[in-house]
Amino acid sequence: MGVTIHYRGRLTDIQDINPLCDELAMVAERMGWTFTRLDEDWSKPANATIEVTPRGSQIDGHLPLKGIQLTPHPKCETLQFYFDSDGSLCSLVNMAMISEGSLKPEDVWVSVKTQFAGPETHVWIIGLLKYLKEHYIRDLEVDDEGEYWETGNLQTLTAKMELIDEKIDIFSNELS
Repeated sequence: MGVTIHYRGRLTDIQDINPLCDELAMVAERMGWTFTRLDEDWSKPANATIEVTPRGSQIDGHLPLKGIQLTPHPKCETLQFYFDSDGSLCSLVNMAMISEGSLKPEDVWVSVKTQFAGPETHVWIIGLLKYLKEHYIRDLEVDDEGEYWETGNLQTLTAKMELIDEKIDIFSNELS
């Protein structure tokens, strides 16, 4: 539960994968964010599965993805820019689900929950997505539950986040 940004698209030019990752790594370094790069072999087929263990879930096997993930705020989910061999955005979990046959590639959306990181982080991520749409992923689609992508209205975004915070507090109080 919480305001989330969903996005999907394909690199306009697959040759831009390394310049995109270099640019995003530079942004992360300058902002003091953590990041992880992935450079797996696209020529090998995916054979990953999601394994459930007593300590949680893990992905086992090969995921043919290249890209980078950023952590823009300690209370924000990771912002993933991993691409398959066709240049389509794909998360690690999505690729494992495709490998298992439980998700079709055309149904893939990548998501980042910003609810607990606040409006400033949400706005920053939307700005980054707009930049990537202009320079690297021209067909990028974004479904922003905070409506900031569509409207640029900070008041609407803040009101949505505050409403969900209130509902979470009420629900937590009821449970305790």
